Amino acid sequence: MIATEKKRYTNDVPTSIRFYERTTDGRSAVEAFIGNTFQIAHNARIEQYLPTLMALGDGGGEPLAALGLRDADSEKLFLERYLDARVEEVMAAAVGSPVAREELVEVGNFAVGTAGGGRWLITALTAYLQATRWHWTVFTCGPMLQNAFHRLGIELLDLGCADPQRLSAEELQQWGGYYRSGPRVMAANVAQSRQALSLLLEREYALGLLWLGGCQAGRLAA
Repeated sequence: MIATEKKRYTNDVPTSIRFYERTTDGRSAVEAFIGNTFQIAHNARIEQYLPTLMALGDGGGEPLAALGLRDADSEKLFLERYLDARVEEVMAAAVGSPVAREELVEVGNFAVGTAGGGRWLITALTAYLQATRWHWTVFTCGPMLQNAFHRLGIELLDLGCADPQRLSAEELQQWGGYYRSGPRVMAANVAQSRQALSLLLEREYALGLLWLGGCQAGRLAA
């Protein structure tokens, strides 16, 4: 799920990558950024955030973009309510070979506050994940985020419709107009994503810096 704060356009580029667990100082500011961005984009009211949040910030520490991560091996994923089987089973059927649940990470709470934020998030996330045990990301994805991946040359595996009828009436109301965009459940392979980004990193200085920061964070987390 992605939200864009359309009213804000700046020339800022992220200079920091920070990760926030449930009890990390400063997490509330990142949650507020995500919640505000979804409210503006979709009139949505976000009440649940993924266990780990990644925020890209400017020199003053203000979030410019953020997302959340949930380890598939630790708990049931939010997006599994859209699927008729466990996510690793759906993945295995789609790729034609076994997929271990421990190789999967759910990504959500996508929120960007300025133009270019989607590219920044994808770059930093891929750099971080390549140093971890996760080989695949799974997420719900509307047309805007799909286009961001495609423009970067990253291949998406379509796992099915994110059907709002799978939600309770209360949950559906909280999401505002998000489901009007027709989101899908998607997966992306970390190795293929890295390969697709490699050429861009040589040409775009800002993305290169984000890549280095993401790699460092991944090594520390490994």
